[in-house]
Amino acid sequence: MGSMTTNRQEQWIALAGVVAALAPALTGVAGLVVSTGWYLEPPMRTAGAVVGGIAAVVVALAARRRHDRAALGFALSVLCFALTWLPLGAASFAVGSILSLASQALVIAFGVMVLRRSTGAARAAGWVIAVAGAVWLVGGLTIWFGTLPGASQELLTLLFTFPALGQAVAFLTAALLFVGPLVRPVGAGARYLWSTAEVR
Repeated sequence: MGSMTTNRQEQWIALAGVVAALAPALTGVAGLVVSTGWYLEPPMRTAGAVVGGIAAVVVALAARRRHDRAALGFALSVLCFALTWLPLGAASFAVGSILSLASQALVIAFGVMVLRRSTGAARAAGWVIAVAGAVWLVGGLTIWFGTLPGASQELLTLLFTFPALGQAVAFLTAALLFVGPLVRPVGAGARYLWSTAEVR
């Protein structure tokens, strides 16, 4: 019974991790396709940020209980990103910029911690997250150059594409790291059916 309860808790935490990662990932994807005319309305982004923030709190509480600094860094990154959507009036830009920088730095730290403590596919995912997070951070800073007089449309498109791509890749890869406990029962069920099948 205790093992079943533990497995169920693992699955809930994994689900929270996937949901938390998808909120900023989808915002990055929206940034990539905005040039095609598709636009994610602000209320939808805010709703996604709220859901992602709540899921991040769940992951953070579980990470704190387990003393898992990597998962805590991930959760704080998502939480900082979610808080950038707080309507703070005149202070929104300044506070949002600080929180966005914190989110970018924390997702890079998450990637570095994952690659340092992992092997195989998880280590590769850590590298992808760290590099994509760095692209998101540096790309976000270079957007300021797009505000210079005489910047071409091609330059503006390039400057807005890189950070959105980095953000999407970093958080989609993070979601893959959390998905294991959710798909494990499916694999176990498939193996059981295969082992009991009369015709193979």
